Amino acid sequence: MATKKKPQTATGLKDSAYEIWLAGLGAFSLAGEEGGKLFRQLVEKGSEQEESNKEWFDNVSERAQGLKGEAQKVLSKVTSPIEDGLAAAMQRLGVPTRAEIIKLTHRVEELTKLVAQSKAAGQAKPKPRTRTARA
Repeated sequence: MATKKKPQTATGLKDSAYEIWLAGLGAFSLAGEEGGKLFRQLVEKGSEQEESNKEWFDNVSERAQGLKGEAQKVLSKVTSPIEDGLAAAMQRLGVPTRAEIIKLTHRVEELTKLVAQSKAAGQAKPKPRTRTARA
């Protein structure tokens, strides 16, 4: 059986177009409402995640600081005997320490200044000439 379609009139087309227009407005309004709700939900979730991440970061940071302190202690335990042994070996070989080198450097600088001053004082006064007897 074949069904006959009723021919649409101008009024029917107008009504259909108007209903489509209303459906579009309804969809737009619904999207706005749901979008606002979704936005608020996303902000709330983001806030919760931020708190969670902050707590995690603080915990990790604390653990890292603790490990850093422990590593420094272990490093000092390892390096101290090595440094002591090296210093003792250098002393036996007669190698001067840094403090001794600095002290000698200061002393050389002082002596250099004194020599420069005595040279300047000696050049300022002309030496007396001695007369030689003519034969």
